Amino acid sequence: MGTKLEIRQDAWTVGKLFSRRSQINLNPQWQRGPAWKQSRQVLLIDSILRGMDIPKVYLRERKGDAVYSHDAVDGQQRLRAIWEFRSGVLTLDYAERLPDIGNLPIFGLKYDLLDQSLRDRFDNFEVSIGEILNATNDDISALFARLQMGVPLNPAELRNAQLRPLNRIMASIAESHEFFQNSRISPSRSKHLDYLTHGFAVLAHGSNRDIKAPDLQRLIAQFGPNDTDAILELASRAGDVLNVLDDVNKELNFRITQKWIFVDLFWLISQRHDAGAKVDAVKLAASYRHFDQLRTAHNAAPETLIAGGGTTSRLNRHLYDYIVAFKSQGGVKENLKIRNEALRAFCPDIDART
Repeated sequence: MGTKLEIRQDAWTVGKLFSRRSQINLNPQWQRGPAWKQSRQVLLIDSILRGMDIPKVYLRERKGDAVYSHDAVDGQQRLRAIWEFRSGVLTLDYAERLPDIGNLPIFGLKYDLLDQSLRDRFDNFEVSIGEILNATNDDISALFARLQMGVPLNPAELRNAQLRPLNRIMASIAESHEFFQNSRISPSRSKHLDYLTHGFAVLAHGSNRDIKAPDLQRLIAQFGPNDTDAILELASRAGDVLNVLDDVNKELNFRITQKWIFVDLFWLISQRHDAGAKVDAVKLAASYRHFDQLRTAHNAAPETLIAGGGTTSRLNRHLYDYIVAFKSQGGVKENLKIRNEALRAFCPDIDART
């Protein structure tokens, strides 16, 4: 018989939270990375020093874990701000001067420069803790989503809260593959995983389905614990595509930063792989560079591409269609197909010689 989720209410001092920081995992799979700007961190610390209430922190107990005793389910950003200030990393700088507390200044100071009475007040401040006991991954996913409904989490972060087999392996690839390590795509707000999830979607379904946020959630739910072979096959195909895409990106001086550019090139490479061909990264980069120069030149007024005829009218029509499909609902299957046909027309000879 399974155990039932329980949330134990408690209050931990900042000092206790800081002393246990090495035991609390701030980056479980469902959590976003650092997202708060310094100004927001400073306002939180200011609130604590003035004795104001701050929102509750939810920690999941990890029984039998040799590294961490808890995961931060909700409150990661607050904990990070508290720890950075307490360890002397965060300075209380703000656009406007922070008022003194009593006759004691705080503006522009780090923890060690505060008056001792303020340091004691900070360390003894009690943070409300909801300690989650006996929770399954499904319990945590549901709780995290519920807690975040009032916070502007993006769809990628909410998908990342789904602790399912496909999501776990995609998260691992997004965190470790050289393409993402080398790229200029920001790692914040689960962006690497978001891009890769779109790539997995076209691997799984091509242009037979939309790849908008609800469709990606269904993709993740589609693969369960009994679908290991199918998941590993997708992961292997994705890895092969990313290897080529990393080389292409290097040739392009790491210009692949937009999501739909990533998706379109990802799918094009996978199509050649599925056809049994190897892609020459230098050839693809050269063809795409020419295509992107034309796309950029005509992006503001694509209608000029189809105003006349001539020998390049077919490619002009493809370029026009691509620009229009790129600008409107990039994840709709019809637009995916239009962009794919255009890119294939502009990149006809990208196979490696055997």
